[in-house]
Amino acid sequence: MNAILTGPLALASRRLHCWRYISAVALHNNNLMPSRRQQNQNNNHNLQITRHMAGHNKWSKIKRKKAANDVARARDHTKAARAIEVASRSCQGDMADISLQSALAAARAVQLPKERIEKAIERGANPNAKDELSVIRRYDGMVPGSNGKVAVIIETLTENKNRTAANVRHLVTKIGGELLPTGANDWLFEHVGVVCVSRNKHTNEEENATGEPVDEDELLECALDGGATDVDFGADEDQDTSNAEVDSIDNPIVIKCETSGLLRLVQSLKTDGYVSSQFDNQWLVRSDDNKVILNEEGSDKFEKFLDSMDEDLDVTNVYHNATFPEEVS
Repeated sequence: MNAILTGPLALASRRLHCWRYISAVALHNNNLMPSRRQQNQNNNHNLQITRHMAGHNKWSKIKRKKAANDVARARDHTKAARAIEVASRSCQGDMADISLQSALAAARAVQLPKERIEKAIERGANPNAKDELSVIRRYDGMVPGSNGKVAVIIETLTENKNRTAANVRHLVTKIGGELLPTGANDWLFEHVGVVCVSRNKHTNEEENATGEPVDEDELLECALDGGATDVDFGADEDQDTSNAEVDSIDNPIVIKCETSGLLRLVQSLKTDGYVSSQFDNQWLVRSDDNKVILNEEGSDKFEKFLDSMDEDLDVTNVYHNATFPEEVS
């Protein structure tokens, strides 16, 4: 039987129990709350996590840039395959046809896989294939520049000309320009055949094998015999002799001819071992007096316009008479 304390003893006992209770609560709180040193360690750990997240954001930017490049590559491949199919349909798959050869050269320039090239040729040559993508349309227009209006000639390839016309009109008017009747800009441009020739010749039958640099006099004689009207070897300062292979690709020799003589010229160059990296009929500015020089602001705006045109799968080429600031000597 427990004795009941009274008087001073009872008061002392209650104070002892109260002290024990407070001590127990304090000890429990200390276990829950970390020390200052632990807090600093935790803060440092959080900072490390933050730095890691910054690296993650950097990788996100790289992925977005890579995704944009992949989209552009896929768009170029789609356009190249469509061009091959249309050219193949028009000539029933005849590999000697100049239009098909030009489409193949353009496809190789954008590194279209060989399997897709073969399938595009086969689809076009199939007589039972549905006749699509066979409409080639041209649009002339004027868009704002820095010191006047810039003339543009837009070439398209589409199975739905109404849709393409609406899209082209929207992109031109969006920048403040206007569409003109087809042929309105002929006085500013000339339609010529253009052949880009590598600065190295083939040494054997391998497609990518290159040999010694071309002799300019020999090439000039061969080009003239093939019907060339102009040969541009480029300025000496434009040539990078430190890397002949890269210079041969990025700085080719440009040969011009009549549109009707393009095939003859290409065949003549090929017979003598010259490599035609790209060839087709283009609209080139007739004279430097017809060019419009852009300032920085006008250049940025016009580049966005060209980018929007390039994003349209129906648009194949955009020719213009604008000169960008970095092109002014």
